[in-house]
Amino acid sequence: MSVYQVSCPARILFLPEELSALGELDGGFDVEPGLWCTLEAGHAGSHHVIAQCVRGSGPIAPWDMWARWPDDDEYGPGRELVRLDSCPAKFLKGAVSEEGCHLPLGHPGRHGYEFGPPITAADVLPDWLVRRFFE
Repeated sequence: MSVYQVSCPARILFLPEELSALGELDGGFDVEPGLWCTLEAGHAGSHHVIAQCVRGSGPIAPWDMWARWPDDDEYGPGRELVRLDSCPAKFLKGAVSEEGCHLPLGHPGRHGYEFGPPITAADVLPDWLVRRFFE
């Protein structure tokens, strides 16, 4: 879920009835009134964001409720809450630090683990500290 814009600059503001529907799901997230599209900036097609992760029960595995909306008509008939399968791509597949794509199956652009927030100087370890790891 993307509360902060780290990719596509499109944002969705949920209508009261959508917030109510999301709140009724047995989910793992607090329902947020507005979210950013999680696809790569400049993508083709509709915008997408996970609106709620649903726990599932018994034989039903957990699943994601996505918000999907067109670029040209944010509050038009193309706007929907829909259950979508996840992209199966994995970064470092099989490793302890394996990370999933976290985007819908068939998404345009790169996988979710291939882009993210800009890195600032504060995010980078100083050279002297990095060298200590290799001494």
